Amino acid sequence: MIRLSIIIPTYNRKTLLLTVFESLRQLRHQPGELEVVVVDDGSSDGTVAALEARRDPFPVIVIRHEKSLGPAIARNRGAEAARGDVLGFLDSDIIVGSDWWCAAEPYFQDEHIAGVEGLTAPSKLTAPPTPFTHIVSNVKGGNYLTCNMLYRKTVFQQVGGFDERFLRANREDSDIAFSILEKNNRIVFEPKCRVEHPLFVSSPWVYFKEARFGMHEALLRKKHPVLYKKHLKWIDGRAFPVFYWGMFIGFPGMLLGYLLEQPLAGLLFVGGFVMGWAGSVYAVCRKRTTGLRDLMLLVPQYLLIPWVRLFWVLLGEWKYRNIKPGIHRRDAEDAEEVQIR
Repeated sequence: MIRLSIIIPTYNRKTLLLTVFESLRQLRHQPGELEVVVVDDGSSDGTVAALEARRDPFPVIVIRHEKSLGPAIARNRGAEAARGDVLGFLDSDIIVGSDWWCAAEPYFQDEHIAGVEGLTAPSKLTAPPTPFTHIVSNVKGGNYLTCNMLYRKTVFQQVGGFDERFLRANREDSDIAFSILEKNNRIVFEPKCRVEHPLFVSSPWVYFKEARFGMHEALLRKKHPVLYKKHLKWIDGRAFPVFYWGMFIGFPGMLLGYLLEQPLAGLLFVGGFVMGWAGSVYAVCRKRTTGLRDLMLLVPQYLLIPWVRLFWVLLGEWKYRNIKPGIHRRDAEDAEEVQIR
C-alpha cells in the first residue's frame, strides 16, 4: 500500500479550508492510506480551533506558525512532518474530486515516475470573467501548479524541497518541478486527478502587485536556464511578456529621435510604444468581458506597470547575480506541531 500525505498550507482561510476538508471526506482511499497535514501560516481567524473541533476519518496533523513565513516554507514544514510515501500538495481553497487519489496512485507503482500533475479547473462561472477576475486553470498540463501536485517523497527530499528564497506564491512550483525533471525523473499529467479552484474578484491594483513577482524571475532562470526557455512562453510566461518590449524599445527610441531631430524615426518608435502598450492591455483582457470601467483602470496603469516590472526584474538580477543552486531555509523555530485525532 502506498501511503499518501496531503499537505495544505493556509492563511486566514478557515471557511474555505473547512470546505476542502468536506471534499476530502469523500475521497476514495484505503483505510490507513491517508493523512492530512495542515500548515497554519500565522492565521488569526481561529483555523486551528476549527480543525480541532472536527472528527475526520483520517489523521490530521496541524503545524502552526506564529507569524506568516510564506508558502514555500509552509509546504516544507508540512513535508517534514508527513509520514506518507507520496506528498500531495493542495491549496486551502480548492474542491477535490472523489477519484483524485485513485487516478494518481497507479502512477507511483512505476519507480521512474516522480510526480503527478493534476487538472485544475475553475469553478463554474456565475458571471462572465473580467480582467480583474482571479482565475486559476491548468487543463493541459505543464504548469506544475502546487494547488494540485503530487510528488514521491524520496524525490522531493533529494532536490531539497521548495526553495525558500521564493518568498511569495510565485515560481516556487516551477522551480521544484524543474529541479525534479533535471534529475531525469518523469512528471505525468493526469486529467482525472481533478480539483476545482474558486474564482474571486481581485483588487483593481492587482497587476501592480503581480509586477513585484518579477524579482523571482532571475532566481528561476539562473537555476534552470534550459527549462526556463523550454517551458515558459514568450507571450506571457517569462520575465517580460512580449508586448512589454514595444514600450521598452519605443520609449528610448522616441527620445533619441527627438534629440537627433529625426522625426520619421521617432514616429516609428512612437508606433512601437503604442503597439506595446495596447498589446499589454489586450493580453490581460483577451477571453474576458471587458467593460469601460475596466479599460479606464487598465489603460493608464499599463503606462507604468511594465516599468515597475522592469524595476523588480533588475532588482532580482542584482540580488541573485551570484546565485548557485541550493536551498535557503528561513528560521521557523516558532512552529509547533499538534496531533488531532
